[in-house]
Amino acid sequence: MSLVVSSFWIDSVTGEFHEHVSWDDGRYQAGLEAYRVSLWGSEAVRRRGARFLPRLARENLRVEHDELDAFVAELDTLDADADALCGELGRDDTDRIRRYLDHFRAAAELGRARGGGVIID
Repeated sequence: MSLVVSSFWIDSVTGEFHEHVSWDDGRYQAGLEAYRVSLWGSEAVRRRGARFLPRLARENLRVEHDELDAFVAELDTLDADADALCGELGRDDTDRIRRYLDHFRAAAELGRARGGGVIID
């Protein structure tokens, strides 16, 4: 199985929950299920100050609207250090990791625009 990233929001009129998965160009991809622990929940990611993505090691991630700035800052930090992060984890797929981080940012942008947030599950 694979992890999927989506944007969510609550309709302000009806109170209805909406979730959008961007199936275009694989922008829904968040990595293999095993990445919950081996990548996003790793000590290497935690040492870089991440507090959102490591939660995937134990549960699905829901980032609320008021947390999006901190979430995007976390993504930017990991992206800036992706080469060293992958080296530390013994991975040779820096471009793939950066692509996942871009998917998370895109979901955050849509979530922000709609007054919602991001789900990774």
